[in-house]
Amino acid sequence: MKMKCTLRMCVSLVLFFLWLITGITGVILLVGPLAAQLGHPLPVSTADTLHVYFGFAFFGLSIVHIALNWGALKAYFKRLKS
Repeated sequence: MKMKCTLRMCVSLVLFFLWLITGITGVILLVGPLAAQLGHPLPVSTADTLHVYFGFAFFGLSIVHIALNWGALKAYFKRLKS
């Protein structure tokens, strides 16, 4: 059965991949200097550029995600309050 991709679903999937790429590039940036000292240079410059751009995309799409799920978020906070 083929499932139609709704806007909420597409935003969530893209957010997941942006999160994954930002996480991977963050790890490269974290261990890059140590790897270079050990003789295994990593593409830190490329990772830095990707990390910044994908991080901005992640932030912007997160705002869209919050807007699309605002009703559910309000319900969650109501449950926490009571």
